Amino acid sequence: MSNAQAVRTIDYQNDTGTEAFLFPHGMAGFPEDTRYGFLYEGRGDIVCMQSLDNIAASFLMTPWDEVRLGPPPALTSEQRFCLQMEYGEMPFWMLVLNPFANPEWIVANLRAPVAVNDAGRRGVQCIQADPNLELRYRWMPQPDKAP
Repeated sequence: MSNAQAVRTIDYQNDTGTEAFLFPHGMAGFPEDTRYGFLYEGRGDIVCMQSLDNIAASFLMTPWDEVRLGPPPALTSEQRFCLQMEYGEMPFWMLVLNPFANPEWIVANLRAPVAVNDAGRRGVQCIQADPNLELRYRWMPQPDKAP
């Protein structure tokens, strides 16, 4: 499955339009913002995760790529509880992208991946204590600038 196909596996909308995903602990820097929607045009493997309460809490996201990174981290029991997932159930893993930190690369934060329970419409940012994980992993080259 390609990354683009993987992104499409999240049910971004239901029959009534965009439905919030609950992030009980918010996201890094935005702990009070717990309701998010995903904006996706159906192309590529990057989505926007937007707070439904705070316009400043917006994140570019891409699926975890096991070929490049190996398996995603294991969930702690607290993270599994927040996601309302039983042991053995697997979340959909995503990475936060930053297009502004490097003029040549769009970088990914490997220390703070995001786990999503699509069926339960819940998510949690899983901060990793491993100092060997990169905050600015070179994910993809910056797109060519328009003339």
